[in-house]
Amino acid sequence: MKIENQKYGVSVIVTTYNRKKFLKRALDSLLKQSFKNFEVIIIDDGSKDDSEKIIFKYLKDNSNFRYLRHSNRKNPLSVNSGILLATGRYITLLDSDDEYKKDHLNIRVEFMKKNPTIDLIHSPAKLIGKEKDMYLPDARNKNKLIHINDCIIGATLFGKREVFTKLKGFKDKYSADSDFYDRAIKKGYMTAKLEIPSYVYYRNLPDSVTNKLKKK
Repeated sequence: MKIENQKYGVSVIVTTYNRKKFLKRALDSLLKQSFKNFEVIIIDDGSKDDSEKIIFKYLKDNSNFRYLRHSNRKNPLSVNSGILLATGRYITLLDSDDEYKKDHLNIRVEFMKKNPTIDLIHSPAKLIGKEKDMYLPDARNKNKLIHINDCIIGATLFGKREVFTKLKGFKDKYSADSDFYDRAIKKGYMTAKLEIPSYVYYRNLPDSVTNKLKKK
């Protein structure tokens, strides 16, 4: 794979595994962004549903889209592959069954410009689904359920590239998102919560990892 030297304002890492049905929604939401200086790094975690047929159409029409496929390694390690390829000043994530509102990236870039001492931010999300599905096991006490918007939602993380590279990405463990955020704080990075839910999180998929954990 040829890695371009050009640096974008933002690198968006899209991880996917057997999400052919929802990929177009996620990728189209990127094309609709009001902020345009970004690259998209799609990491296919060994999908078996011909997802690449959809992805190749976006690669053909958009020079800022890149694609890497590897064997199934789980989401945290797939994100880490994207971090290694990222060239943007900032890094953020998008799950392939979710989407961004059109100003999602612009809001975050502007916030970081106005608050240069902040290294990493997260936010609540607009949640789609039944209220009973908005709870999942607490990372600190798995016998307790906690509302998603009271958690660190990994895909809403947005930060300076060095935060992701210096922390060596995400660990393959439950609540890798909150673990990453906690490690950033311990490392001395300045963090903040942006109270703007411009990330659209679909909780109506029965095979999602968090729904499976909740059932257990």
